[in-house]
Amino acid sequence: MASTGAHPTIVVGYDGSEASRAALLFGARQAGAGGRVFVVHAYDLPPDMLGWPNYDHLLSERRGRGEALLRELPLGGEALAGPEYATELIGGPPAEAIADVARVRSADEIVVGARGLGRVRTLLGSVSHELLHIADRPVVVIPAAAIKPEIDT
Repeated sequence: MASTGAHPTIVVGYDGSEASRAALLFGARQAGAGGRVFVVHAYDLPPDMLGWPNYDHLLSERRGRGEALLRELPLGGEALAGPEYATELIGGPPAEAIADVARVRSADEIVVGARGLGRVRTLLGSVSHELLHIADRPVVVIPAAAIKPEIDT
C-alpha cells in the first residue's frame, strides 16, 4: 500500500471549485517540504451514442477544459510552497480516476473537497462519497467552509 514516511505522497482531486482549492491547500500542508502532490482532474467521457465526429468534438472540448484548469493551477505563493507537484488529466469517472492515481502513485492519502451539490448527498459530494467506498487508502474530505483557502488566484 502507501509508503508512510518523512516525505508523504498525497493525491488531490481538483475541479477548480473553492472546495477543491481548499483540498489542494490541505494536501500541500500534508505533503510538506519534500513531499509530493499529484493533482488529479477527471472529465466525463461523452456517451458513445453520439457517434463520430460529435463524440470526438465533445471529447476534445472536455479534455481542453481540463488541460486549461490544470495549466492554471494556483501553485504560487507561500501557502503551497514545499512539495513537488505533478498533474494527471484522466477521462472517466472522477472517483475511479482519483482512486486509481492514488493506487498507482502509492499515495499515503487522498484529499478532496466536498461541494455538497444535490439533495441526496448534502454533506458530501458524489465524488467524495464514492471515494469513501472504493478507495484502498485514507480519504480526507474537506468542505469549503473548513479551510479558508490562502491560494492566490
